[in-house]
Amino acid sequence: MKWLRRSLCVVAVALPLSALAEPPTQQGLPPGLEKKVERGEPLPPGWQKKIHVGDHLDHRYLDYGRVYDISPHRQRVHIEDRVYTIIKETREIVDILENGH
Repeated sequence: MKWLRRSLCVVAVALPLSALAEPPTQQGLPPGLEKKVERGEPLPPGWQKKIHVGDHLDHRYLDYGRVYDISPHRQRVHIEDRVYTIIKETREIVDILENGH
């Protein structure tokens, strides 16, 4: 019985702590790539390999690509030869299509 009570206390204390945890960090573009985007220059080929489903698309990529609303909560972002489907509010990537298909 003591074991059960202790377990419940641990769970009761631990659950609220997860709500206080910091949100996942969003890494932006490195300064050199950011300058390229500002000047309208193309990004190097390897930058796209660093972005995966589940990541959060940095807001600066939205300025670089073409953005289309596909539903009230989702957007499609065309950047070079990739198409990203993201959740509008969080910019979480839910799908990546290669070569724009």
